[in-house]
Amino acid sequence: MVIANAPDSVRERILEAAAEEFGRAGFSGAKVDAIARRAGVNKAGLYYHVGNKEKLYETVMLHLFGQVAGALEQAAGAPGSCGTPGEAFTALATALAGLFTKLPMLPRIMALEMASGGANMPAAAMAEFRRIFGVTRGILEKGAAQGALVPAEPVLVHLTLVGTMVVYSLSEPLRARFAAASQGLGLRLDSPLADAAAFVGGLLGKGLAAPAQPDASQETGHEND
Repeated sequence: MVIANAPDSVRERILEAAAEEFGRAGFSGAKVDAIARRAGVNKAGLYYHVGNKEKLYETVMLHLFGQVAGALEQAAGAPGSCGTPGEAFTALATALAGLFTKLPMLPRIMALEMASGGANMPAAAMAEFRRIFGVTRGILEKGAAQGALVPAEPVLVHLTLVGTMVVYSLSEPLRARFAAASQGLGLRLDSPLADAAAFVGGLLGKGLAAPAQPDASQETGHEND
């Protein structure tokens, strides 16, 4: 029996297998043969449904970073998610935590790309990065306009948030190994990603909060003393 949507399901298996392989070995180390085996297809089928290694990587990157951009935009635009600066940044970090839990290869691919200087980053993926950075920039501009946040460079703020979440996610095996050696130090090494999200969100919210303005009525009262 031929299933009408079989090509789509095969393509999805190939992209999932490619993401796993690229996350494990990076672009240079990934093997098309290994991706085909993971997906349960031959190389001819892989090339037919997606394309060569470069096209595979481009498609995977667009798919993954498109999900990141969409999740962050949704988090920033959710009703009640951005009441205070801390809540706004926590909403973004929480969205990343959810994605990293659902797609564990995502932080690995992000780290590999950062380490390589984006050597293999497809040009088409830059549009998704504009969306991603645009979310952080929008929160900062809105907060500054409302007098809630001090002016800050969006790139630095974004990399602080994303970098913390990526490193914490990838450090889980190392933290587990270190746990035995750190007994008695009072360290919590198994905090979930959600806790890391709340921490970094609150840290950014407090660190970028604008100083409280003096109450006008109190100033008037002092002048009349």
